[in-house]
Amino acid sequence: MIKQIQGLIEQMSQELPGVLAAAVVTIEDGMSIAEASNKDDIETAAASAYLASIVKSNAKAISLLADDEEIDDILVTTSQYHFIIRHQPDQPIFIFLMTTRDTWLGKARMLIKNYEKQLEQFSDFLEQHYTV
Repeated sequence: MIKQIQGLIEQMSQELPGVLAAAVVTIEDGMSIAEASNKDDIETAAASAYLASIVKSNAKAISLLADDEEIDDILVTTSQYHFIIRHQPDQPIFIFLMTTRDTWLGKARMLIKNYEKQLEQFSDFLEQHYTV
């Protein structure tokens, strides 16, 4: 199953010209289950570990500020890049996408949502092996 997830992430990373990296990451420990990079100097696995702490922190902050709200995605924008993190509350994983700042953000979000639906077929496997 990991090979199938890896294949989906590699496919996702090729769909938009500005995608630099993509990954499926466990929330509990920040481990990359699958990752792809289109830029040599990106350490997707290391970044994934730090991004897991962002997902956890945002969930805590939102629960304090707006108890009945769920996060759609987390967007971090720098002068050169967009970092989009998408997590479904009932899943032990999140999807991470790094794009150039020139990449149309709406298309990147649609791309993640599309692959999120495809990854749902693995939800039982992910829940059994990567607990929340």
